[in-house]
Amino acid sequence: MAKTSRPLPPFQATTLRRTGGGPSTTLVYLTRTIYIETSSLYICGMEKSPENRQSRSDTIRARAWFLDWLPALVALGLLSLISEFGLFGSADSWKLFWSLLNLAPGLWIVRAVVRSLRRADEYQRRCQLEALAIGFGVLITAIYTVGLLQAAGVGDLRQLVQVSFIASILTWIAALLLKTPRTR
Repeated sequence: MAKTSRPLPPFQATTLRRTGGGPSTTLVYLTRTIYIETSSLYICGMEKSPENRQSRSDTIRARAWFLDWLPALVALGLLSLISEFGLFGSADSWKLFWSLLNLAPGLWIVRAVVRSLRRADEYQRRCQLEALAIGFGVLITAIYTVGLLQAAGVGDLRQLVQVSFIASILTWIAALLLKTPRTR
């Protein structure tokens, strides 16, 4: 029977070249190149294991979530720029209109959260519920602290409430990202 030729691992090819027996230097180089190429293919193919890959439905859900939140975030950004630069005018009726217009993106966010919860499976709903509970706890604690600071006459109520709201939203998002690393 004839021996079948198979590529040698790099350590065997180096040993054969040093001892003078075995394949030529060109063959050793080619063998080493083939070994490196095939091992890099295996490594690249193993980057994402089946547990870490998102299913098609997860990808569709993530895209829909992004499209639900995008209009609200853009509207909030534009309204905050309009408010910051004083572009809403000086008449009292327009100030009221621009102030109440900020409710529209807030209601859009509520809509986005409800839609994402309806699309979610049981595990994702549970993770959302736990993250919302943590964010709500942070909000209650922060508002309580704001009340204590106002009683002591420290700080501006408007700014402290905004900081509390932002902190609770960021805590909600962070808790959700930490809770569900396999789905993000």
